Amino acid sequence: MNDIARTYARTTGALYLVTHVTSVGAVAAYGAGALTLGVALEFLLALGCLGTGILLWLLLRASGPARAATFVALRGLEAAVILAGTLPMVARTLAPLSAEATSALTAVHTASFLVGQGLVIGVNTIVLGSLLLSAGAVPRALAILGMVGGALVLTSDIAQLFGLIPLNGTIAGICALPIFAFEIWLAVYLIVRGIRPQSRAALAPAADGAFDQRS
Repeated sequence: MNDIARTYARTTGALYLVTHVTSVGAVAAYGAGALTLGVALEFLLALGCLGTGILLWLLLRASGPARAATFVALRGLEAAVILAGTLPMVARTLAPLSAEATSALTAVHTASFLVGQGLVIGVNTIVLGSLLLSAGAVPRALAILGMVGGALVLTSDIAQLFGLIPLNGTIAGICALPIFAFEIWLAVYLIVRGIRPQSRAALAPAADGAFDQRS
């Protein structure tokens, strides 16, 4: 693997870890009433999502141009929904609100979470898993875990939207575990190992091209 591709892989892994730290931190901050901190963490989360999308597109576009483009577009959409979801929380910090208004704004934020970090991430993880699998960029089990995890989150969120299971309940939490494991495993793998050797021939032109364009 050339140096620029290795750097992209390691940076992608680091950004995936950042997205997990900031997403968990934001939930904790909102729960503790630290709205400004929660908004700041979600802003960083959105940047992390966008960064992973762009870097993985650069690494994988030679192996599957259409799927790589679809993934980065969906990752950008996810980031946009996350940022949009911070607006009602910002509104809560600007002036005293009635209980009804506070409840309504919180519901909007919950809806953005359900769409951005539920429906959208479910689809883009399925796309990413299939691309990683066909490119041979990571172990087969890791790529399959991504597709299974994405499908479970997507199914869970659709079920929540239709009231078939409780919103953010135990079932939804269990369904989210595989995608959580996938992203952590992927992050560590990219940082420690980078891209698997058999996929380097396909990945190198994309990374080199990106490097040449910046030079």
